[in-house]
Amino acid sequence: MAKNLTPQKEARKFYVEVRDDGTIYVWGMNTITIITKETIDKAYRDNHTDTYNRKYYDNKLKEGEGKPGSDCSGMHCALSGYDTTAQGYYTKCTGKGPFSTLPTRDLVLLFKGSSSKNIKHTGIYLGNGMCIHMKSSKENCVYEPVDNHGWSAWGYGDFIDYSKPLNNKPTLTREIKMGSTGVDVKLAQEQLNKKGCDCGTVDGDFGKKTKKAVEKFQTANNLTADGVIGEATCKALGMKWKPNYANYKKK
Repeated sequence: MAKNLTPQKEARKFYVEVRDDGTIYVWGMNTITIITKETIDKAYRDNHTDTYNRKYYDNKLKEGEGKPGSDCSGMHCALSGYDTTAQGYYTKCTGKGPFSTLPTRDLVLLFKGSSSKNIKHTGIYLGNGMCIHMKSSKENCVYEPVDNHGWSAWGYGDFIDYSKPLNNKPTLTREIKMGSTGVDVKLAQEQLNKKGCDCGTVDGDFGKKTKKAVEKFQTANNLTADGVIGEATCKALGMKWKPNYANYKKK
């Protein structure tokens, strides 16, 4: 276990800064490093393959000189204090599970892989329905809804202190209604239950019981009782409404 644990609220700020800084994906850059000719040359010497060849690293220098660079596991290194692979981070997690059991309100590490022994990629879940990861050499660091992007597992990072709650607002990036599924539906169901509008099991499946709970909440709050959670109902539930996440700009 890491010696110096970072409270999850502070850890979240770190990952948001990684996003805001426009960090560039560089294969083999095992911790966040400013991109210069020297650091690119080192990454090439230590990690070059037929795919990640001299041309690849020269193009990354042109793209990101002066900006921070990292690969997917390197994003965690500044907090963890150790250099390891996505598989290594998965192994070190103090608790883990399949993506279907993702804790909706904790800052947990995310993983992709065909099995627990074949983890190939990692990112961070922000505890509000969104995630940040060094997605690829083409897309670099992305901020996006956690659903539908191939995540297979999650884990509690051994370098993050989970003793205090994250306490950040759950986020909706779309209108949700009958038939909708996903982590954002779970977040809305949690809010409905907290407001006294029982939607049953928090399962991420927007069914008839959830629709009735939404209608009850909307009626109690002088909203159109259509059973659909759009902007007005989202905000009344105490959630963030952020439908244009793909056009996120630093503020």
